[in-house]
Amino acid sequence: MPRTRTPTTPMQWIGLGMVIIVGNAFFPAEAHPAWKHYDALPDPIGWVVVVWGLFSLAKITGDVLDTAKWVGVLALLTSVPMWLPQLNHQLNASGEWGASMPQTVCCLLTARGIGMLGARRTPRDQYVAKRFGLLSWGFGIMIVLPVLALGGGVKALENPTVAVSALINIVFIWFCFSVHRRPYLGGPGPRLIEPATRSTKT
Repeated sequence: MPRTRTPTTPMQWIGLGMVIIVGNAFFPAEAHPAWKHYDALPDPIGWVVVVWGLFSLAKITGDVLDTAKWVGVLALLTSVPMWLPQLNHQLNASGEWGASMPQTVCCLLTARGIGMLGARRTPRDQYVAKRFGLLSWGFGIMIVLPVLALGGGVKALENPTVAVSALINIVFIWFCFSVHRRPYLGGPGPRLIEPATRSTKT
């Protein structure tokens, strides 16, 4: 029996968009000057995909993700000029932190909203509630750590801040894909495995 293709779910759109945002593929390889390189995985395209997923998910979940989807639109608008090296190379570390704030806040609100949806289920969806609840705290840490590292002049925190940010984003992407089939998150439900039929010999 041929398999029917399942449409892309809202959580898959969000995860796929985040892959584009977090990933980098700079060109040309040897830019002149060194800062004049572009990203072949443009963040604006990634944010279009994320916002599409958020708006699709918000239609199903009600007002839980209303703020997140509009902060996502703000992150999309912010990412357009930031893709241009002529502009982004002029920012210092504090400026880059400020420009990335809409992205971090959007992810925080999204993780918090999804965690709340899992917690409100009867019975409670522990997997979603716990993991996305912890992720919301993780994104909160991503907001605070740069303040300590840059504003407080704690140089020792700079490399851990970058590592923690990368790890939290990767985990967020992983969980988006891992829960995408849940019906209350716009998914088609558990995958059904049809039993194999035995051929009868004549």
